[in-house]
Amino acid sequence: MKVLLISNAFPNSAEPVRGIFTYQIVKALQKMCDIQVIAPLPWVPTPLRKRSKGRYAHAQVPVEENIGGLVVHHPRYGVIPRVLGFMHPVFMFMPLLRLMKRLDQQEPIDVINAHWIFPDGVAAGWVARKLGKPIVLTALGCDINHYPSLPFRKGLIQGALRMADVVTVKGNGLKEKALELQVPDKNIFVIPNGVDLKRFRITDRNEARRQLGIQGSGPFLLTVGSLDEVKGSRFLLEALKEMAIHGVTLPHLLIVGEGPLKQDLLTQAQGYGISQKVTFLGKKPHHEIPLWMNAANLFCLPSIREGRPNVLMEALACGTPAVASDVGSVSEIIQEGNGRMALPGDPESFRLQILACLNRKWERNAIRKTVGGYTWDECAAGYLTVFQQVLQKHTDHGGQYLCAE
Repeated sequence: MKVLLISNAFPNSAEPVRGIFTYQIVKALQKMCDIQVIAPLPWVPTPLRKRSKGRYAHAQVPVEENIGGLVVHHPRYGVIPRVLGFMHPVFMFMPLLRLMKRLDQQEPIDVINAHWIFPDGVAAGWVARKLGKPIVLTALGCDINHYPSLPFRKGLIQGALRMADVVTVKGNGLKEKALELQVPDKNIFVIPNGVDLKRFRITDRNEARRQLGIQGSGPFLLTVGSLDEVKGSRFLLEALKEMAIHGVTLPHLLIVGEGPLKQDLLTQAQGYGISQKVTFLGKKPHHEIPLWMNAANLFCLPSIREGRPNVLMEALACGTPAVASDVGSVSEIIQEGNGRMALPGDPESFRLQILACLNRKWERNAIRKTVGGYTWDECAAGYLTVFQQVLQKHTDHGGQYLCAE
């Protein structure tokens, strides 16, 4: 079976940890089928390429490269941010069509799988119809729980979801969102992401701190993610401020990640008088993240929106308890034996849940067992089953393009 996976959420030479979860799915699928990857990137005008070391680093990514033994194609598409953002699928369509036609001529494509509904899934759906290929769309989170609320996007997203032979989602929370967008229940398959249990495993906490050069006895809180509005790091800073007001001995917050709000968060910590208890660590390579998770007493995920966050499962696989916002499919991951949920966007709720977790004695092996049943091979097997069903249905109907009924 020849599968073509399309997603902008995929690593490239300039952003090696971008969409690392999609990479894990592809690597597992590679053992089971023939798979190629298209990871579209925005076109950058020549005057802006001089800034390529920062915001436009992807401008230097070649149109085709090898990522972990995978050939990855990077067609460029035009972007007009903000006002005309809803046009991005239109701009993506022609570059995708040209490339996919060429790949199909070289070796016929059996199934197309697009991860991230807008703009990737919308454009890929149009191409699939043009080429007469079956398509599976995979929703990741914001693409169906937030983007439909943005101007002119809902109709495009609903159209793509109806066009798909099958829609896969990461958890039941996202399934509910797909149902709200009028996707028939029988066309939705829940396939949770896996966890690399060999990489994310329990190691000695003191040894992890020694290797990372972490000084002091803690306790240490850790959050990992982009420093933007969605990931909600400001709510952790507000929770620490409230702890200080209540006379609580402050834990030390370690923040891994970069993003547009970094300076605002630095200013916020200084204004609250807690900057000595907050360390901004910047981006860290993916292979180093397990050390940080093992070094922490508690992992925190204060997002205001999520799908089924892999970073949360990875922390739990390291035997580290977690406090996470009750959003998306987080409630399918957090349970009594591995952490607590807090109200999204509510610093007081986070303060109370963090203190409750820090005051509890946790069994790290028991925490790990709560996510021990999720592997990337099982995840890939779920996708393969869907691909086989879709291809069989397509074949039974004489190879004609089928819209979901």
